[in-house]
Amino acid sequence: MATIPHFDLHRVTVRPRCDGRFGELDFTLAPQVYSPRYAHRVLIASNTGPERPHDACMKWTPSRSDFVAIKGCLFSDLGRLRAPQLQEMDDLSMHVKYRAYAIMGSRDSGEHRDLEHAVTHLRHGITRLRYNPYTYRELIMDVAQTQRFYFDVLSQCEYIEQDWPSIFSQLGPVSGATRCDKMGAWTTDPVTVQMLHQAGLPVYFVRPSSSLHRSDRVLHVQTVAARNTNILTEDWSENGQLRPFPDRYVGPPSDELHAALSASNCYRDLESYFIAFDNASMLVPVGVQASRPRATRMNVEHVTGITSGSGRDLPKARIPARDKWMDMKSQLIPSTLAPWSAALGRIDRSKRLPAAPPKALTGYRFPDPGMLVYSDNRRERNLFNWLAVREANIRKASNDAASGVGVPVGLSNELWRLYLGTDYLNGVSPSVTRSAMSSQGPHKDISSRRRVLMDIFGRPPDIQHIREVDWDGHAVQWGTFQQHDALLVQEVMWDLHQWSFQYDLIAIDRYLAPEAWSHGIASRYRILDDIFGGHSVLSVATRPRKDFGLASSDTRERRAAYSALKCIMEGWGSSVSMSLDVSDEETLATAYCQSFATTMGRPPIMPKHIPKPSDSSGMYAYRRSG
Repeated sequence: MATIPHFDLHRVTVRPRCDGRFGELDFTLAPQVYSPRYAHRVLIASNTGPERPHDACMKWTPSRSDFVAIKGCLFSDLGRLRAPQLQEMDDLSMHVKYRAYAIMGSRDSGEHRDLEHAVTHLRHGITRLRYNPYTYRELIMDVAQTQRFYFDVLSQCEYIEQDWPSIFSQLGPVSGATRCDKMGAWTTDPVTVQMLHQAGLPVYFVRPSSSLHRSDRVLHVQTVAARNTNILTEDWSENGQLRPFPDRYVGPPSDELHAALSASNCYRDLESYFIAFDNASMLVPVGVQASRPRATRMNVEHVTGITSGSGRDLPKARIPARDKWMDMKSQLIPSTLAPWSAALGRIDRSKRLPAAPPKALTGYRFPDPGMLVYSDNRRERNLFNWLAVREANIRKASNDAASGVGVPVGLSNELWRLYLGTDYLNGVSPSVTRSAMSSQGPHKDISSRRRVLMDIFGRPPDIQHIREVDWDGHAVQWGTFQQHDALLVQEVMWDLHQWSFQYDLIAIDRYLAPEAWSHGIASRYRILDDIFGGHSVLSVATRPRKDFGLASSDTRERRAAYSALKCIMEGWGSSVSMSLDVSDEETLATAYCQSFATTMGRPPIMPKHIPKPSDSSGMYAYRRSG
C-alpha cells in the first residue's frame, strides 16, 4: 500500500494541530488502536478509498477568506463562518440526526449514550457555526470538531443498522475481500486481528520485531512507516510564532485515547492557556499555561472606581426605579407569552433558598433587557453599546457553557450598567446631530471603559471609537436607533430576551440538577433543545421567521416544548410536582418562574413572541415590505 500509518505502541500525545484535527491520531484521518467500546470507528470511510464528493464538506478546512469579521464590534478578532460548505454540512448532519434518532427511539436509550452524545454535539456544532461568533482559531477547531462528530455518528449508525456486533461474533470468513473503503484499526492482539480480518476490514497487526519467529510464516515485515503527507501534524501558529494547543491526552493507546478524541473543545479553558496579565494589568499572550487572577473586592474597586460602602460614587437615578418584578410593556419590547406574563405576577418574592447560590450563578449572563430601554435619556446609548459587544458576549456565554465547569457565568447588573453608560462621543461622525449627542450624558474615560470590559470579557477591546454598529447586516449609526422604525429595536430586544432566557435555563438546571448532568450531558441538552422546538439551546437564530418551542402557534410543537420543560423541572426537587399537566401552560410557567426567583433571588427573563412589522413611521426605514 502507498502509505503505512504511524503507530506508537507505548505513549501518544494528543492535541489539536493547525487544521483543528489531531494529526495521525485523528480517527477520521488514520486508523487507531482497536477499542471494543469504540468498535464502530473501524467503519469510518478511509481517506485512501474512492472519492466521496457528497460528503467532501466534512473533510474541508476553512481558510481566512471564509472568516468574515463582524462589523461594529469592539473586538476586531471576532467573525463568523461564511462559506457554501456550511449549508452542505447542515444538510448532512440533519440526515444523520434522523437516522440516529430512529435508532435511539427503537431501543433502550441507555444502550446508545455514545451515539446520543455525538449527535447532540454534532447539531450544536452546526448551529454554533451558523449563528455564533468565533475567533479564527476557534472557528478552525469547531469546524474540525463538528466534522469529527459527523463521522462518529455516521459510523455508529452503520454499526448498529447493519448489526456489526453479530458479524464480529461469527466463526469463519464473512467477507472474501478486504473493505479498503473503510478505515479499519490496528492492534497487538491476534484475536482482534482474526476478528477484523474475517469481517473483511483492514487491520494492522503491530508487533515488536523481536517477537517474530520463523514459525510465524510472516511473508513480509514492514519496519518503516511511509506516512501520509496529507495529514497535517504542524502545531498552530500566529504571526509567525508557534502557539501549540495544550495536550488533551498523554498516555498509552487505549479507551482513554478514544475518549479524549470524543471530548468537546473547551474554549474558555483554552483562553487561560493563551492569556495572562502583565505588570501593567494588560492582557498578553503567553506560551505556557496561565490563569487569570480571581476577581476580589480590592481589584474590582480598583477597576470600577466603586466601593462597597455607602455607594456615594454611584450616579443618582433621575427617574423612578423600575419594578423588575412587573412585566414591562412598551412599543419597543415584543409581547411576552401570555402564560408567562401571568406567571411573573404570581411569584412569591419572599421565598429564597436557605443558602444563597454564588453570584456567578445568580448574575446576568446578558444585560437585563429592561435596563436597555427603560430610560428615554439613556436608551440610545444603551442599545448602541449593547450591539457593540453583543457578539463578544455571545462568544463568552457559549464558551462558558462548553468549559469544564459548564455553567455560563453571570455578572452583576451594576457592572453591565457601568459599561452601558459609556459614551463614544469622541468617535462620532460630524453628521450626528448635536441634540442626539447632548442627551447621552457625560463622557467616560477610555481607560475606565477598557477596565470594565476587561472585567466582563477578560480582555480589553482593541477598537476604541466606533460610529456605527451592525444588526444582521443593517448598519445603525450612533444616535439613530429611535429614528428607525420600531421593528429594529423590537428585534434587538427579542434577541436579547431569548439569549438570556436560554442561558439562564442552562445555568439554573446545572445548579439544581447536577446529578442529571453528571449522568449524561448530551441527554440533558437534548431535552433543553426540545423546549425550543429542537433548536439548540446554545444558539439563537437572528431574526427567525416564526415563533417556536414554548411560543409556537402549533399546538403539537408547543405541547412538546412544555413537556420538555416539565421533564427538566422534575429534576429540581420537590418544588415542582410530577403531577403537573403539560397542557396547563400557565401553571408550568409559574412553577419555572417561582423556582427561578427562589434560586436566583431575582425575576426571570421572560420569553417573547417574535416581533412583526407594524410601524413604518421612522425617519429611517427598516425592512419595510414593498
